[in-house]
Amino acid sequence: MSSYEHLTESARELACSSDDMRLAAIQRDSFYIDHPQSNSILKMVENLLAVPRRMQAPCMIVTGAPGAGKSSIIQQIRNSEALSNQIVFLDMVANPFNLKFGELLVSALGLPHGLIKFGHPRKATLPAELAEVIKLRKIKALIIDELHESMLVARPEQLKNLSILKSLSNNTYGLSIIGFGINLAKNALSMDEQFSRRFYSVQIDDWRESESFRSFLAGVEQNLPLRRPSNLDGAEVIGFLLENTGGRMDSIMNSIKSAACYAVKSGEERITIGSLVKAISTPWSY
Repeated sequence: MSSYEHLTESARELACSSDDMRLAAIQRDSFYIDHPQSNSILKMVENLLAVPRRMQAPCMIVTGAPGAGKSSIIQQIRNSEALSNQIVFLDMVANPFNLKFGELLVSALGLPHGLIKFGHPRKATLPAELAEVIKLRKIKALIIDELHESMLVARPEQLKNLSILKSLSNNTYGLSIIGFGINLAKNALSMDEQFSRRFYSVQIDDWRESESFRSFLAGVEQNLPLRRPSNLDGAEVIGFLLENTGGRMDSIMNSIKSAACYAVKSGEERITIGSLVKAISTPWSY
């Protein structure tokens, strides 16, 4: 039996499994490879959490096009027990009951929905109970996925939401607001110039031909349970991926995953330009 030396130890074990098990492993949501942009953001989050209490907590906004990999980075933060224990996570899209921003925040904290009462948009007050919960749970940050969604509301509601965030980052609550979203999120924050200055801005760029991209693709290949090397970091594959995906993270990963499934089902056991062509044209026909 081959030792599959081109794979990591865990991928080697999977490579010995059945085709169905390998297909499931390839398509799992948790498939993730570190790369410089994500590592840099994770380090920034770690450092924000380590900042002592200030009059104004440091904040950060991470922007990128849809599919750039923002949600994957948030998932990595969730997966880190050391980080996630200090953070409340808010997903503005996952709102089946159409709760308002303040109600979503209360729900994320595990508190009754009716606890927060809001007055005038620019004078939204938060109850003392909220500060107590934050203090008792030792929460240091609020991560908001799809931050721009909180601003796609009528102007009075926009002002109210900004007021809530501003209050949470002040001394009473001391929360670092870490927002993820498209560029529209930065535009929304600019409605309050004083508040927007608290945010350090990070842009997630699409991939381009670089040593970082080659290293990333090599890491992806090492974790795919294919029994033969694919040379994903070779010039031909890199050129094909960039030309056909525009360097967008989710398009690249979806194409590679589908091509890997084609490789398993066909018995070829490696990703080729041919399997990538099939993956892009008919991703679920393997």
